[in-house]
Amino acid sequence: MFEPREEELEKVEWPKEDKDRVTFYFKRGSIWSGAKRKDFWRLGAWEDLIKPGTWFKLQTVGYSGIIGFQISTDRKTWKDVWCALNNFPTKKEEEKSDKAYFNFVEREGKKIAKWIDAGKSLGQIDDLIDDGHTGNTYGCALAYGIQHAKNKSNSDKIKISHNMKHGVISDKGVVNPAIITIGR
Repeated sequence: MFEPREEELEKVEWPKEDKDRVTFYFKRGSIWSGAKRKDFWRLGAWEDLIKPGTWFKLQTVGYSGIIGFQISTDRKTWKDVWCALNNFPTKKEEEKSDKAYFNFVEREGKKIAKWIDAGKSLGQIDDLIDDGHTGNTYGCALAYGIQHAKNKSNSDKIKISHNMKHGVISDKGVVNPAIITIGR
Protein backbone atom coordinates (compact mmCIF):
# COMPACT_ATOMS: atom_id res chain seq x y z
CA MET A 1 0.00 0.00 0.00
CA PHE A 2 1.25 3.46 -0.89
CA GLU A 3 2.09 5.63 2.10
CA PRO A 4 2.57 9.36 1.51
CA ARG A 5 5.82 10.78 2.79
CA GLU A 6 5.55 13.38 5.57
CA GLU A 7 7.97 16.30 5.45
CA GLU A 8 8.30 19.50 7.46
CA LEU A 9 8.77 22.68 5.44
CA GLU A 10 11.92 24.64 6.21
CA LYS A 11 11.65 27.35 3.55
CA VAL A 12 9.35 28.27 0.66
CA GLU A 13 9.96 30.55 -2.30
CA TRP A 14 6.71 32.03 -3.62
CA PRO A 15 7.40 33.82 -6.88
CA LYS A 16 6.01 37.26 -7.59
CA GLU A 17 4.57 36.24 -10.96
CA ASP A 18 1.92 33.54 -11.44
CA LYS A 19 3.93 32.07 -14.33
CA ASP A 20 7.01 31.44 -12.17
CA ARG A 21 7.70 28.26 -10.19
CA VAL A 22 7.19 27.63 -6.49
CA THR A 23 9.97 25.87 -4.56
CA PHE A 24 9.62 24.09 -1.22
CA TYR A 25 12.70 23.20 0.87
CA PHE A 26 12.17 20.51 3.50
CA LYS A 27 14.10 19.97 6.74
CA ARG A 28 15.30 16.51 5.68
CA GLY A 29 17.04 18.09 2.72
CA SER A 30 14.63 17.36 -0.12
CA ILE A 31 13.33 20.03 -2.49
CA TRP A 32 9.99 20.09 -4.33
CA SER A 33 9.62 22.40 -7.30
CA GLY A 34 8.12 22.50 -10.75
CA ALA A 35 4.54 23.74 -10.41
CA LYS A 36 3.89 27.32 -11.30
CA ARG A 37 2.35 29.53 -8.67
CA LYS A 38 -0.84 29.80 -10.70
CA ASP A 39 -1.20 26.02 -10.89
CA PHE A 40 -2.26 25.72 -7.29
CA TRP A 41 -5.93 24.91 -7.63
CA ARG A 42 -8.20 27.74 -6.51
CA LEU A 43 -5.26 29.81 -5.46
CA GLY A 44 -6.24 31.64 -2.35
CA ALA A 45 -4.13 32.49 0.62
CA TRP A 46 -1.68 29.62 0.09
CA GLU A 47 1.15 31.91 1.14
CA ASP A 48 -0.52 32.27 4.55
CA LEU A 49 -1.07 28.51 4.89
CA ILE A 50 2.14 27.12 3.43
CA LYS A 51 5.03 28.57 5.40
CA PRO A 52 8.03 27.25 7.35
CA GLY A 53 6.95 24.72 9.97
CA THR A 54 4.02 23.44 7.91
CA TRP A 55 3.89 19.66 7.51
CA PHE A 56 3.32 18.07 4.10
CA LYS A 57 2.03 14.65 3.09
CA LEU A 58 3.43 14.30 -0.41
CA GLN A 59 1.70 12.12 -2.99
CA THR A 60 1.00 12.09 -6.71
CA VAL A 61 -2.15 10.94 -8.45
CA GLY A 62 -0.85 8.15 -10.70
CA TYR A 63 -0.73 8.68 -14.44
CA SER A 64 -1.85 12.29 -14.29
CA GLY A 65 -0.45 15.75 -14.39
CA ILE A 66 -2.06 16.57 -11.05
CA ILE A 67 -0.03 16.53 -7.90
CA GLY A 68 -1.77 16.29 -4.57
CA PHE A 69 -0.44 16.90 -1.15
CA GLN A 70 -1.84 17.76 2.24
CA ILE A 71 -0.68 20.38 4.69
CA SER A 72 -1.01 20.60 8.46
CA THR A 73 0.30 22.71 11.28
CA ASP A 74 -0.39 20.08 13.95
CA ARG A 75 -0.07 16.77 12.00
CA LYS A 76 -3.60 15.88 13.18
CA THR A 77 -5.84 17.77 10.76
CA TRP A 78 -4.83 17.91 7.10
CA LYS A 79 -5.94 20.24 4.29
CA ASP A 80 -5.88 19.01 0.69
CA VAL A 81 -3.86 21.03 -1.79
CA TRP A 82 -3.90 20.28 -5.51
CA CYS A 83 -1.72 21.71 -8.16
CA ALA A 84 -1.33 20.82 -11.77
CA LEU A 85 1.26 20.32 -14.37
CA ASN A 86 -1.51 20.97 -16.90
CA ASN A 87 -1.71 24.73 -16.72
CA PHE A 88 -4.65 25.78 -14.53
CA PRO A 89 -5.77 29.35 -15.30
CA THR A 90 -4.71 32.18 -13.03
CA LYS A 91 -7.34 33.58 -10.68
CA LYS A 92 -7.59 36.66 -12.92
CA GLU A 93 -7.99 34.49 -16.04
CA GLU A 94 -10.59 32.34 -14.27
CA GLU A 95 -12.59 35.41 -13.19
CA LYS A 96 -12.44 36.81 -16.74
CA SER A 97 -13.61 33.47 -18.15
CA ASP A 98 -16.44 33.19 -15.59
CA LYS A 99 -17.60 36.73 -16.42
CA ALA A 100 -17.53 36.02 -20.17
CA TYR A 101 -19.46 32.78 -19.63
CA PHE A 102 -22.19 34.41 -17.54
CA ASN A 103 -22.38 37.43 -19.87
CA PHE A 104 -22.89 35.06 -22.82
CA VAL A 105 -25.66 33.18 -20.99
CA GLU A 106 -27.37 36.41 -19.95
CA ARG A 107 -27.10 37.96 -23.42
CA GLU A 108 -28.54 34.82 -25.03
CA GLY A 109 -31.24 34.57 -22.34
CA LYS A 110 -32.38 38.12 -23.11
CA LYS A 111 -32.68 37.18 -26.80
CA ILE A 112 -34.71 34.10 -25.88
CA ALA A 113 -37.03 36.18 -23.67
CA LYS A 114 -37.72 38.50 -26.63
CA TRP A 115 -38.43 35.52 -28.92
CA ILE A 116 -40.77 34.00 -26.32
CA ASP A 117 -42.59 37.34 -26.01
CA ALA A 118 -42.88 37.42 -29.84
CA GLY A 119 -44.65 34.03 -29.74
CA LYS A 120 -41.82 31.90 -31.18
CA SER A 121 -41.95 28.12 -30.66
CA LEU A 122 -39.17 26.04 -29.12
CA GLY A 123 -38.19 24.84 -32.60
CA GLN A 124 -37.93 28.40 -33.88
CA ILE A 125 -35.87 29.43 -30.86
CA ASP A 126 -33.56 26.46 -31.39
CA ASP A 127 -33.06 27.60 -35.01
CA LEU A 128 -32.33 31.19 -33.97
CA ILE A 129 -30.03 30.51 -31.01
CA ASP A 130 -26.25 31.04 -31.24
CA ASP A 131 -24.26 27.99 -32.42
CA GLY A 132 -21.66 28.58 -29.69
CA HIS A 133 -23.78 27.00 -26.97
CA THR A 134 -22.94 23.91 -25.00
CA GLY A 135 -25.78 21.96 -23.41
CA ASN A 136 -25.18 23.83 -20.16
CA THR A 137 -25.13 27.36 -21.59
CA TYR A 138 -28.22 26.58 -23.67
CA GLY A 139 -30.10 25.26 -20.63
CA CYS A 140 -29.08 28.25 -18.52
CA ALA A 141 -29.94 30.78 -21.26
CA LEU A 142 -33.30 29.11 -21.89
CA ALA A 143 -34.09 29.14 -18.16
CA TYR A 144 -33.13 32.84 -18.03
CA GLY A 145 -35.32 33.61 -21.06
CA ILE A 146 -38.30 31.71 -19.67
CA GLN A 147 -37.97 33.42 -16.29
CA HIS A 148 -37.67 36.94 -17.76
CA ALA A 149 -40.25 36.67 -20.58
CA LYS A 150 -43.43 38.67 -20.17
CA ASN A 151 -45.51 36.27 -22.29
CA LYS A 152 -46.05 33.72 -19.50
CA SER A 153 -48.38 31.56 -21.55
CA ASN A 154 -45.75 31.03 -24.26
CA SER A 155 -42.92 30.70 -21.72
CA ASP A 156 -44.85 27.87 -20.04
CA LYS A 157 -45.31 26.15 -23.43
CA ILE A 158 -41.59 26.53 -24.20
CA LYS A 159 -40.61 25.12 -20.80
CA ILE A 160 -42.92 22.09 -21.10
CA SER A 161 -41.86 21.43 -24.73
CA HIS A 162 -38.18 21.67 -23.79
CA ASN A 163 -38.56 19.41 -20.76
CA MET A 164 -40.53 16.83 -22.75
CA LYS A 165 -37.85 16.90 -25.47
CA HIS A 166 -35.45 15.72 -22.74
CA GLY A 167 -37.79 13.09 -21.29
CA VAL A 168 -39.20 15.04 -18.37
CA ILE A 169 -42.93 15.61 -18.19
CA SER A 170 -43.03 18.55 -15.80
CA ASP A 171 -43.30 22.31 -15.72
CA LYS A 172 -41.07 22.46 -12.65
CA GLY A 173 -37.78 24.03 -13.68
CA VAL A 174 -35.93 23.73 -16.98
CA VAL A 175 -34.03 20.55 -17.82
CA ASN A 176 -30.34 21.24 -18.38
CA PRO A 177 -29.37 19.24 -21.50
CA ALA A 178 -25.81 18.89 -20.18
CA ILE A 179 -27.02 16.72 -17.28
CA ILE A 180 -27.79 13.06 -17.83
CA THR A 181 -29.70 10.71 -15.61
CA ILE A 182 -28.79 7.05 -15.62
CA GLY A 183 -31.54 4.77 -14.44
CA ARG A 184 -32.95 1.29 -14.86
